[in-house]
Amino acid sequence: MERGEKNFLERLGDAIPGLSGYRARDDRRTSDKRLREYLAARLDRVGERLQAIKLETTNRGDLQGLNAIGLLDRRLHGMADSLRFATYGYSGLFDQMKIQESQLDALYAHDMKIVDAVDALEKAAGDPANAVGAMTAALQGLDDLLVERKALWDKPA
Repeated sequence: MERGEKNFLERLGDAIPGLSGYRARDDRRTSDKRLREYLAARLDRVGERLQAIKLETTNRGDLQGLNAIGLLDRRLHGMADSLRFATYGYSGLFDQMKIQESQLDALYAHDMKIVDAVDALEKAAGDPANAVGAMTAALQGLDDLLVERKALWDKPA
C-alpha cells in the first residue's frame, strides 16, 4: 500500500512510536464485535427454535413446560443482548497500551469456549424431547462463561 492510500490512523500508527500496533488492535476490536454479533444472531436462531418448542408444548397443554420455556426464553434473550452490547476490543486510541498480548490471547481463548457453549446450546435445541432441560443446562454454562469473560476483561492490567 502506498503512502497516499493509507488513511489517517494508519499513517498516525506508522509515524508515532508505540502506535504501530494500533491498526492490528483496531482490527481485533472489529473482529471482536463481529464475533459477538455472530454469536448473538445464533442465539436468536435458538430462540426461534424455542418458540417452535413453545408452540408444541402449548398444543400438548403442558402448562408446567410453558413456564420453564418462558424463563428460558427470557434468559436466552438477555444473553444475546449481553453479547451484542458487551464491551469489546479496547476503549480508545491510547488505551491499547494497557492490555498485553497475553491478556488478549486469554480473552480469545475464552471466546472460543463461548463459541463451543453456543454450539452446545444449538445442539440441545435440536432435541425436542429433552430441549428444555438440556437448553437450561447449556444456557447456564454459557451464562457462566459470559460472567467469566466479563471478569477477565475487567481485570486490571
